[in-house]
Amino acid sequence: MKKAILILPLVLLATACAHRDDAQIQVKEEDYISAETMSRYRENIVEKRRGPSYVSYEYKDVRIDEITPLAVNYCKQKNAKNTAHLREIIMRENHLRLATFDCVPLQ
Repeated sequence: MKKAILILPLVLLATACAHRDDAQIQVKEEDYISAETMSRYRENIVEKRRGPSYVSYEYKDVRIDEITPLAVNYCKQKNAKNTAHLREIIMRENHLRLATFDCVPLQ
């Protein structure tokens, strides 16, 4: 699975470089998050801790891959050359989970 995650961006980058088109990117309405989904995220994801090199989110009824973009965005705001790396997920009371991401340099 990790290999697929690492290979997919390379394939997309190679495809984009091979087929250079000067046309602008068209953003479609389905590319946006629906109001219902945004409401679900607001109800189920809470930022608990943050620092210059990490961020933690407490969540329920949401998958970890839905939280990762939040952590990536946070790390990029701190330093444009950083990305988020999942350090740990801890199960807490009432079936809540605490995910901690480290901001690490892109390699």
